[in-house]
Order: sequence, then C-alpha cells, then structure tokens
Amino acid sequence: MNATQQLAQFIASTRYDTIPRPVLDATRTILLDGLANLLAGSTQEEPEHIRRYIDRLGGRPECTVVGMSTRTNPPLAAFANGAAMHVLDYEPQGIPSTHGTSTLLPGILALAEVNGLSGRAVITAFAVGWEVQQRIARAAQKAESRPFHPPGIYGPPSSAAGCANLMGLDEHKTRMALGIGASRTGALFANNGTMTKMSHPGNAGRMGVEAVMLAGDGFTANDSIFETGRGYVETLFGDDFEWDALLGGLGERWNLQERGFNIKRYPAQIAMQWATESVVLLREKNKLKADDVEWLELEVSSRRPGLSRPAPATGLDGKFSFEYVAAVALTQDQVGIDSFSDAVRFSAPVEAALKKIRLKPNPDISTATTDTWVQARAGLKDGRVLVERCDAYRGSARNPITRDAHLVKVRDCMRRALPEPRMERLIGLVDGLDELKDARVLVRALVGE
Repeated sequence: MNATQQLAQFIASTRYDTIPRPVLDATRTILLDGLANLLAGSTQEEPEHIRRYIDRLGGRPECTVVGMSTRTNPPLAAFANGAAMHVLDYEPQGIPSTHGTSTLLPGILALAEVNGLSGRAVITAFAVGWEVQQRIARAAQKAESRPFHPPGIYGPPSSAAGCANLMGLDEHKTRMALGIGASRTGALFANNGTMTKMSHPGNAGRMGVEAVMLAGDGFTANDSIFETGRGYVETLFGDDFEWDALLGGLGERWNLQERGFNIKRYPAQIAMQWATESVVLLREKNKLKADDVEWLELEVSSRRPGLSRPAPATGLDGKFSFEYVAAVALTQDQVGIDSFSDAVRFSAPVEAALKKIRLKPNPDISTATTDTWVQARAGLKDGRVLVERCDAYRGSARNPITRDAHLVKVRDCMRRALPEPRMERLIGLVDGLDELKDARVLVRALVGE
C-alpha cells in the first residue's frame, strides 16, 4: 500500500468517536482561538482588498464572509476568511510551526455551512486536516534547502484532507482530492511583511475546497501524488523527506495529543513570541522604563536572517522584526493588536527605542519551537546590566495558559467585531460544538445572526 493510499484511508475512515478525547478538546480550543482571530482580522484594513475583489467576482450566495454583508461561494469564502484569520499572525500553530488553523478552518466552515453539517463533523474534519498537515511538516523538517512558506505547501493537501473527511468522500475520491490539492502548492517567504502573506493560508483553504468539490464530481488526478516521480514529495522536499514521520502510527498516534500546540500571546510571527516575552519579562520584573535603557540586545538564532529588520517599513512589517517587537515591548504596557499599526510603528517612543536595539546572532540556538529560546540584555544609564531569558513563552505547549487566560485573548479579539452578548453566545456555541446539529448556526453567529 503506497503513502497516498494510506493517507486516503485514514482521511476517509476517521470518525468522531475514533478520535481521542484530548485531541477533541485541543481542537475545540484551537477553533475558538481561530474564530476570534477571524473576527479581529476582519476589522483590519488589509482584508478589505480581498473582500472588494470577491464582491467584484460575485458568486452564488451560499457562504458567510466575515466583514461582508453579502455571501459568496465556498472557495471564495474560504479564501477571504482564511486571509482575515491570518492577517494578525495571531492564530494557534502546530509543532513544528505551521498555520493549520487558518489553512483548514475557513474551508471546512464554508462547506459545512453550504451542506448544513454538524458540529461533530466540523471537529472531526479539522482534527483530520490538522493531523495530516503536522505529519507532512514533521516529515519535511530536514528539507530546509527548499524554503517555501509552510501554509503554501502543507496547506492545500491538508485542507483537501479535512474537507474530504467532512464531505464523506470515499478512498478513491480522497486520493483524487489529495492529487489536486498537491498541485496547488507554493508560497514565498519573501512576501512576509506584506499583504500577500495573509493570502497564503486563504489560498490554501480555497484550493482544498476546490479540490474536494472537483474530486467529488469525478475530476481526476494522480492517485499516488505523494510518492510518485515528480510528485509532491520529490518536487518539494526531495530525499530529506522522512516517510515514517508521515505514516508511522497513522490513526493511532495524534500530534495534538503527543506534541500539543502553541497559542500565540502576541500578534506576530512565531519566533517573535520568545523575543517579545523576554523583553516584557525584563520590563515587568524590573519596573523598567524605556528612558532608563541605554541599549538593548537580543540574543537570537542566527538561522533566522530574514527576521532582522531594524527599520520595518510598516507596522505589518514589524511582525517579522526582532528589533521592532523589542521596541514595542520596551515602550508599551501591553503588546497587542494595535502595537503593529503604522501609528505605533512611527511613534516617537518606538522610533527612539529602535535606535537602541541590536541583535546577537547565535548559531547554537535552535529554530524548533520545542527548544528555542531568546535572551534579552539591557544596559541601563545607571551602569547596570539586566538579563532575562525566555525558554517557553506563556501560551506555548511548554508553558500552557489556563482557559481563563486564553479567554482574555479570545474576548479581546472578538469584541472588535461583536457586542458582548453575541460574543459570549459564540464562545458558548464553540464550547458546545460537539452537540450542535447544524454548523450554520455557528458560522452565522460570526456576523451576529
């Protein structure tokens, strides 16, 4: 039995009652965070470009697009909602780091809304898609010579996997969906810090929905797309791909149960979580003020060269700048969504702080989220040097936060788009998603219906 067939069997056969309870619980937490991100992201300026594009295209009015008064078809709804869910770079990530939430959830919700499927079907499909995506990411970890942006290469086939499970495709049609989705891969890191980055998960979700709709109608693709010559693995990852990481224990061992996931504490790229927290801890523990600091040094992995941006062009660009997150952590009481606006980026305190910050690249610091760290050293004007190291930021799998602490983040995101009663209703719907008979109730609650 080849790899594509094994994956297809897992995707087609997995049911809600075969998924371990810890995986179901983790999935519900991720879904809540993802929906909160979608609501907050929909209020940002950047996704409006995509919504205007979709409005011009039109489409059968079947699916909700958060931030739009009109509906559209499933692929376009997945695209728009995926981009909005990712624009803040704030949604949960797997281990290794991928953007499973924003690549998977919008497409699953779009198809569930059209077909009136249950909450259990949504949870099951998401858990399956997440598992496939994390297995691909783990298997591809050594293939660093092919540096595509993860949601663009892991996202389309895993979105197809989740959507195929949701729609009940048989094994043959699931293999077709994987083949179609695998041919829709590609995204470039060079677009980090621009609006295009948010389109990577959105496009992955759209491609997964399209792959399943086509496969369900009998459209064909290579039925061995993972292992065939010039297929998905050979083209994107080469000989460094670890097949056992993809297939070993499939259906028996689950990544969410064994490795967990990371809830982002700050709305920025994953490496910025450790960098920001190291400066936040330094400031909080020492009651530090920006004016007290002569210089601030961050010791970071030298294997992240693209994340040194001493003068980010915009607040959005600052999400990928070690220097910028250190500056806002030093100058602001809270590092949150508004910290990455242009108004804050070009404010006098941040401009002054950026001039004080330097990096100390360290080749011995891993980029893996399971064992990376960042150390902040501050030289004060009174001659003292203060040091704080962050090994596990609050919210990471190594340092989990409580549900109450997580709800602080969730509510801060949701209240930007919903009044409090509707916000609390949405939280309750996610908590009770396993018993929800019609997922349309959940989706339409996102726009206050």
